[in-house]
Formats: sequence, structure tokens, C-alpha cells
Amino acid sequence: MSQPKGSVGVALGMAVIIVIAVTSLGYYQFVYCTSSSCTTSTSTSATAAAKCAPPACVTILINSGASTLTTTAFSPDNAKLVIGVNNTFEFFNNDSQSGGVAHTATVKSCPQNCAFDTGVFAYNATSAMYTITTAGTYAYFCQIHPGTMVGTIVVVAGKGGSGASSSTTSSSVGTTSSSSSAIPTTRFAVSIPNGASADQSAPGFVPDTVTVVVGVNNTIVWTNNDVGAHTVTSTTIPSGAKSFNSALMAPNAVYWQTLTVPGTYHYICSLHGWMKATIIVKSG
Repeated sequence: MSQPKGSVGVALGMAVIIVIAVTSLGYYQFVYCTSSSCTTSTSTSATAAAKCAPPACVTILINSGASTLTTTAFSPDNAKLVIGVNNTFEFFNNDSQSGGVAHTATVKSCPQNCAFDTGVFAYNATSAMYTITTAGTYAYFCQIHPGTMVGTIVVVAGKGGSGASSSTTSSSVGTTSSSSSAIPTTRFAVSIPNGASADQSAPGFVPDTVTVVVGVNNTIVWTNNDVGAHTVTSTTIPSGAKSFNSALMAPNAVYWQTLTVPGTYHYICSLHGWMKATIIVKSG
């Protein structure tokens, strides 16, 4: 049975309008809440030109062999973000095991029935960027490997924002660390990724530029996820701070520093000079 000519024309016209609209917009929004409690978060399209620019945007790494790493599948696996400072984030799939493994990062609980989901993305691919504007704890997992791959994003209010903590006065001591005492809960995780010593074009520390806030997340915890040894060695530090040096870190070793003097810290791996990174410390 033939279609009426008028209907075909209308359908074609609507298709053209939809294509033009999608091409023109180039972005879309996720609404992370129910109609009774509304918070929106913009997600940049994977094909858009926008990039995750530190320190305002944090890249969360999916480590090589992530499906068997449990608490270290994501790096940082417990990311602490501050609204107005660095509460935009993306995921980068660095799982090169067996030629590359696909993953997702899908939220499973949050303060206001919220949800974000990267969808399945392949090895060496980057997810869309997400900006969360509601303080709270966002637990997430990989839908493909739900039993082993879990992570958490903790979002806190920035200075002067709703629910912000009282200001913390930084001491004159710039750094502290201990191999025997417990790592403080106010921490920010940095990974030395697998292959860091071999690929001079890739970041040796992930993320390689971070912004932390005194009293919120100013303990930096480095984990050596590479197969070779590395160091975490400061090169320039703010006035009044102390230099730091991890000495040799074997594979799977952990080193941490609590930075309490605001300013910019630069550091390297003394064995691989191209492995460079920056920490920006802000007052609470």
C-alpha cells in the first residue's frame, strides 16, 4: 500500500529538522534528580572539542587490569572534589590488559537519587565530562565488572558554600608522612600508571595536576601501579614548606604526604625525569 505523498513530505521535513538541531547543539544535559529535588550536571559530548583542563577538571583513571584490582581499579578510587574548585571530572580507560578491556563508570547511590553513567567505552577512550554541584558521596561501579570494580566520588562544598567546613589554619610545617601510621582520611589519590617508565609521551602521574584544599583533601597518596620502581621527589615548593622524597617505591608501594602550606608544588620521578606533576594547595 502506497504512503500518501503529504505524509512522506512531513516525515522527511521532521528528519531534516532533527539532524540540524542535533548538529547545532553538540551537547546535552543530564538531570541528576527527581522533580522534587533538582540538581543538574552538564555532560560534554564525547565528540565535542572541550577537554578536561586541570586543575578545575579531574581525570579518573581506569587502571590496567582493573577487572581484578577491586579498590585500585579506579585511580583515584576515592576522589574528593570541591564545588567551585575541581568538581568537574572525566574517566580515562587505561586498561590495556589483553589488548584492551571495555568498562563503564556508573553511579549506584548518591544524595538525591542522582545518576551518572559513562556507558561502555573502550581502552584508550575518554568518557564525557561531568560536573556535580550537590555535596555528598557518590558510589559507582563498572557495570561489566560489578563485583571487583568500585569507586567513590566525595563532593564537598567550597569555601562560603552551603555546608562548607570552617576554615582551617595551615601550620608552618609543609609536609608530613609516615610509613607506620594510618593514612589520613582527608586524602587525594594519585596513581603511577602501568607503563609510566616506558612511555615518555604519557603522564607519569595520574592525575598529573591536582588542586587540593587544606582540611579537606590535602593528603596526597601515591600508589605505584607500574611494574618498575619510581620516586616522588619535590623540585619546587612554596616558601615555608618542606621538600619531600619517597625514595624508591617498588611496584604496589604506597607513599603519602600531607601538604599544609598553600601554594604550588612541582615534583618528578628522579629515575625518569619526564615524569612530572604539579600539586596546587589552597587554604581551607
